[in-house]
Amino acid sequence: MLAQLRGGESLYSGRVLGALYALVLAGFLLALAYGALAAWSPFRQLHLVELIGDAVVISGFVYCSGGARSIFGFLYPIWIVYAALALGSRGAMIACSFATVALGAIAWGPIAGWFPPYSPDFAMGSREAGTAVGTHAVAFVAVALLARRLAAEVQAGRDELQHLGELHRRIVDNVSSGLLTVTRLGWVSSFNQEAESITGFSAAEVVGRPLGELFPTLGPLDVVERQRRIQLEYRDRDGRTLHLGMSLSWLRNAAGSNDGAILIFQDLTHLVEMEEQLRKSERLGAIGQLAAGLAHEIRNPLASLSGAVELLAADLPASDRHSQTLSQIVQRETARLNRLVTDFLTYARPGPGRSEPVRLRALFEELAELVARDDSLGVRVELAVPESLEALGNADQLRQVFWNLVRNAAESEPVDRVVRVRGMRENATVELEIEDRGCGMAPETLERIFEPFYTTKPKGTGLGLATVHRVVEAHGGRIGIDSELGRGTIVRVWLPAP
Repeated sequence: MLAQLRGGESLYSGRVLGALYALVLAGFLLALAYGALAAWSPFRQLHLVELIGDAVVISGFVYCSGGARSIFGFLYPIWIVYAALALGSRGAMIACSFATVALGAIAWGPIAGWFPPYSPDFAMGSREAGTAVGTHAVAFVAVALLARRLAAEVQAGRDELQHLGELHRRIVDNVSSGLLTVTRLGWVSSFNQEAESITGFSAAEVVGRPLGELFPTLGPLDVVERQRRIQLEYRDRDGRTLHLGMSLSWLRNAAGSNDGAILIFQDLTHLVEMEEQLRKSERLGAIGQLAAGLAHEIRNPLASLSGAVELLAADLPASDRHSQTLSQIVQRETARLNRLVTDFLTYARPGPGRSEPVRLRALFEELAELVARDDSLGVRVELAVPESLEALGNADQLRQVFWNLVRNAAESEPVDRVVRVRGMRENATVELEIEDRGCGMAPETLERIFEPFYTTKPKGTGLGLATVHRVVEAHGGRIGIDSELGRGTIVRVWLPAP
């Protein structure tokens, strides 16, 4: 168009061309302004500002280039279509009305004497002006009607797309498994709410990062896909070790080629812990049955042996000190074996017997007094157990359980010389915590802590915590231990409430 305007037989004078160039420059400046507003300002009525600015520039082009005869009159229909797409059907009709009024004012203004034509060459009679304005008005109305229909279809498409997008988002976010997608290059492209809950990372922190940063032990995706289902250990944002089950499927496009992957994962930590607890219970149960049989078989001849040694010792002459010493050793070791057999039987006892409500505050006060009287321990027990807190069970067996736990905590040499006991009730369960800030335990020790005969004490039998575990399970409860070497230990016991 500019080449035509600058041709040898230009229709416009230099003054008119200067005005048109100025309007072109104004249009570019307005486009830059619109871009800046869209990027840096949350201005919601930006479409309205754009339409007003464009209307002014278009009207300027029409006025400066011939009025109703201007070749730039085609810009009004384009502007009407844009108004319909931006503001809907109402916007199309308003734009049509404005275009008609603006063109009518530009055509009739010089005739009515409101303002002069931009150039004397653009003067026209009232009949010509009426014909031009009427023709353009009909075109404007036709374009507005078509634009209304187009806007309605576009809006319907937008609504449907928004609905589908919202439905997709709700489905993905309400899936009970973690779900993420990755691109062909291995970058995370989406991350649902359950994935955020499992890993502790938000979608904003993960999307756009390599998958290997989130799951360092995952390995190549093609290997994961071939295995169908894998299980791996994962350390979440808070440092907790989780067991995750994962499966991977490829995202394929219409041509069937790989366009990324979907990774679905679940937190199986609780299930893995239950399986481990079941295996441990089965193992300990088998050992307990064996221990019970051995204990009964050993106890009877042990009693006979002890009685026979006592009779022999009575017949020994007082002058035979060597024989007397040997006899005392035999009797002492026999008594020790008898205590060990008693521990066996306690460990193998099948149930709590008669259950009744046990007041835990009184029980722990008694244990705290025993600890305070033992100068070899040198610690005190700090209680945070409500007076009314009760557990359902056998009082003697529960006393043995908590004595073992409190004494173990005291013997761990806590740095503050305090053993803390806390208790609370949640629904039908009583939760008790015994905490010390002592030496703690290594992970390999923690894995075997409830196994019979496993001990880290020089003179321990390895039956204390095994018996505790057995008694707690017989009461329908459970026990768990959190420990860190050099930091301390927390033992949690859950028992049924009356």
